[in-house]
Amino acid sequence: MIFQQATDMLAHRKELDPISNAVQGVIRAAYRAAGPAGRPVKNALYGTWFGHPLHPSLTDLAIGAWATASVLDVLDSVTRYGALSRCADGALAFGTMAGMAAMASGLTDAQHIPDPPRRIGVLHGIMNVGLVFLQAASLTERARGRRGTGRVMSLLGLGGLLVSSYLGGELVERYRIGVNRAPQDGIPMAFQPVMALADLPENQPRQVQVSGVPVVLVRQGDRIYAMHATCTHMSGNLAQGMLVDGAIQCPLHGSRFALDDGHVVDGPASFAERCLATRVRNGQIEVGPGEGLGRCRHEPVSVQAPEAQEMVGAGVPR
Repeated sequence: MIFQQATDMLAHRKELDPISNAVQGVIRAAYRAAGPAGRPVKNALYGTWFGHPLHPSLTDLAIGAWATASVLDVLDSVTRYGALSRCADGALAFGTMAGMAAMASGLTDAQHIPDPPRRIGVLHGIMNVGLVFLQAASLTERARGRRGTGRVMSLLGLGGLLVSSYLGGELVERYRIGVNRAPQDGIPMAFQPVMALADLPENQPRQVQVSGVPVVLVRQGDRIYAMHATCTHMSGNLAQGMLVDGAIQCPLHGSRFALDDGHVVDGPASFAERCLATRVRNGQIEVGPGEGLGRCRHEPVSVQAPEAQEMVGAGVPR
């Protein structure tokens, strides 16, 4: 209860806003300065290639390695077996490298965190940066022969991780930062009509409701694409987005999803969007179940006579 009250207080401390604004400003400026070369770096740190946010995976590696190093330190101090100290140093070095990568991914993600969780996030980030440097300093002390000091620093770092991890858990569990924001249900069991074909202009996204879930429709040439309209990153409405090179771009933070199969073309999103099957019967666009995330197929069909043709879109079973 006391920890929950403390995080509630942090979430409403506007005194943290200048720090969080400055951090976000520096990160954005750095990526702007990098130009086109910064895009693949951002996507790598977002985890778009991974299909999952990269930051939590990297933090798990760092925490596991640092905990292993401390256990080996204790065993070495008891047994005086020299190989254990070398193993501890190796685990500490690995954890520190993973921590640096986690720090980079966390700072990249921090560009898009809104208030009030941004205030918790800035303290979480400051603590993590400090912990990485503390473990790096422990390595330095060990290399200088001051192993006892290095061990104490590593243990202090582990203690700090308990607090930092709690804050990170609050961001995920309470504020849903780094989770898939798109609905996971609402998949139609069968095709259902949603809109007249004549009402869907070319290259103009339109939103419809399918099984109680908002779905965006896009018509391009002889194909109609359908996918869930809620951005997996921060719940932006894709139906209000723009079309860019075969993808639809979220109006909030610029995440792009491929129209043909829903995969992430550009972050900050890392989770793919669910695409659905489409067809045209008697002049009506129908939306039905697709194969799921990232498994969509299109079969171009002429729409000159929609009442006699089927237009097959995303996600038709193979």
